[in-house]
Amino acid sequence: MEQTVVDTRKMLVERARKLIPMLRECGLQIDQNSELPKEVVEKLQQEGLMKILRPEIFGGYQTDMRTYIEVVTEISRGNGSAGWFVSLSNIRDYMISYAFGRKALEDIFGPNRDKDVILAGNFKPIKIDIEKVDGGFYIKEAQWPFVSGSPHADWLYFGFPLADENGGVEMAIMVVPKEDATVLDDWDVMGLKGSGSNSVNLKDVFVPEHRVSLDRLARAGHYIIDELKDVPLYQTPFVPSLTLSIVGPALGITKGAMDLHMERVSRAGIGNTFYTKMNEAPVTHLQVAEAQLKIDLAELLLHRAVDLLDDYSEKGQKLTMEEGIKVKADFGYVNQLCKESIDLMTAGAGSVFSYNENLFQLFYRDFLSMHLHGFITPSSLVETYGRVMCGLEPNTYFV
Repeated sequence: MEQTVVDTRKMLVERARKLIPMLRECGLQIDQNSELPKEVVEKLQQEGLMKILRPEIFGGYQTDMRTYIEVVTEISRGNGSAGWFVSLSNIRDYMISYAFGRKALEDIFGPNRDKDVILAGNFKPIKIDIEKVDGGFYIKEAQWPFVSGSPHADWLYFGFPLADENGGVEMAIMVVPKEDATVLDDWDVMGLKGSGSNSVNLKDVFVPEHRVSLDRLARAGHYIIDELKDVPLYQTPFVPSLTLSIVGPALGITKGAMDLHMERVSRAGIGNTFYTKMNEAPVTHLQVAEAQLKIDLAELLLHRAVDLLDDYSEKGQKLTMEEGIKVKADFGYVNQLCKESIDLMTAGAGSVFSYNENLFQLFYRDFLSMHLHGFITPSSLVETYGRVMCGLEPNTYFV
């Protein structure tokens, strides 16, 4: 069984790696048009890179988090927006597969077993007017921001607050077909322009009860169907996995930036010096060595944390709260190391960095847009880890 997983991983990672030249060639087009070209999305689907975490019974590869993150790294090395799209779309397959029962999964995947269904969504609405009705829920109007991949999605999932039996509020999750939604053209940003992270609006929409799940029950495995109950992938802890999906592109974008920087190092000089080649200057030697070592350390940390998640899932073990906080801190530090690496490269980039046609600048902007995501802010994740180390309660409800 292990050999099969490894073989599948090698196949998918190699397919992703072969797309790097095409993705880089499309990079400026993606940036200028603020969208992934249709041919890029179709190529990702043809190579099976949009169903890494999908159950086998629904036509997926049902792999593990290590395979997932290695594929995301290679795609992100080619283009940050494409890597973000692959990362977020795949993690939603994992989420949907344990958060919903058979009837909802059949709605989503059943008629499309031979088609790569693309999922998009977000948990926190910026407005919601919803009421319980016979057989489900009626949404008068609701809106969610940052729905990455929404222009290409077939189905959408959304979190929303729901009154509980005690008069309080708990979180629930719904899934709706794309045709019930309106994707707003409001993703006007400096980086990750092709990620399609638009806002999505729902108005006058009925959601049947079987397409709504309670977050607390989903996390406890209440909805998972019999065929998936013993599959390690769907035992992987939710919060670390979601954090992984956000930080996932960091390593690939940084590796891609390093590729481009080293190409320039071998052919460009340093202004106002006698160095006709950057690679002859001691300052360059220090910069590139330290940048690469930070990438290497980030990769070691990332893989260590991901392998822990896979190992626990294989053995049926549960992460303790402290272990989960540490895994998230690892992800935050991966984000920080990658930022430090890219900053070192930028210090040697020269004034040509300013040109919008400079592909390295695109990688920098894509990285910065990802780096600033509140879910993976290094200082917050590392501080929380320090609190727990000191015997205090974590300063976040998302653990």
